[in-house]
Amino acid sequence: MSGVHAPRRKAVVVGFGKMGQLHLSTLTAMSSIDVIGIVDVDSTRRSLVERAGLAFAERIRDLPTSADIAIVATPPETHRDVVVPLLETGVHCLVEKPLALKLDDIEAMSAAATASGAMLAVGQTERFNVNIEQCARMLENGPGTVTASRISPLMPGSTRPDVIADLLIHDLDWIVMVEGHTECQVQVLEAKAQDGIIVRLRCRLDYGRRQYDLEACHAGSRRSRTVDVAAPGREPKRFDLTALPREPGADPLSRQAQSFLDLCEGKAASIAVARDAHRVFCLSERIRGLCAIPALAAED
Repeated sequence: MSGVHAPRRKAVVVGFGKMGQLHLSTLTAMSSIDVIGIVDVDSTRRSLVERAGLAFAERIRDLPTSADIAIVATPPETHRDVVVPLLETGVHCLVEKPLALKLDDIEAMSAAATASGAMLAVGQTERFNVNIEQCARMLENGPGTVTASRISPLMPGSTRPDVIADLLIHDLDWIVMVEGHTECQVQVLEAKAQDGIIVRLRCRLDYGRRQYDLEACHAGSRRSRTVDVAAPGREPKRFDLTALPREPGADPLSRQAQSFLDLCEGKAASIAVARDAHRVFCLSERIRGLCAIPALAAED
């Protein structure tokens, strides 16, 4: 009916670190979303949240209003405990990558979503990067060679994620999306570890017609994200993944949020879901397993 608008979705952000704050900024700019509160176990963040005019709680059940959707940006090892209860009560969840660090956690969240009918999506924002979309178009229906590099500063602490879970997972997700499966030959070309955590990795995925040489590194203070694509009959091209449109709503996080809403409303959506996370997790584990061979032992 003309003039009738869909009701605004009530959203809660769980985890108010860097990514949670970015998600909040994205959601508050969307006319279809009403952010009802922030949940974080760190009570020192209460004043920051309340200054923004939002309710703050250390536990989801302590928020004054129930939510329709939740953006979960807590550490990945907590995702299962946070997400399963939300899904069981019918709350649609968008969970930051990686969905989980263990396969049974992915399966538990997926089962909870299936049982309740709530949507479970994964924050793989590179799917919504216009540069990645151009890469995918260059590779459509033909052979090609891709060289991707992701470098980020080394994070402190012995519990930090390795470069596979933190960086390489982005490229694995869009590559599996393009190829449609994980049936490829995997070769680890270089791997270095520090404090038992992989901080540098170079690997090759060979899909037959298309080959992907991937680099992920935690080092220094430099941050870069590039993809080089060479395809027959086309000029080779380098994409700087950090060069993004400045128009409102055109950034990957905003486009992902809209795709999540489309998913929740039963519309076609290209956002990553649990089955995508499952495939990428299994491919990640294949790569990580190859890094454990003696020839690729940790640095002194």
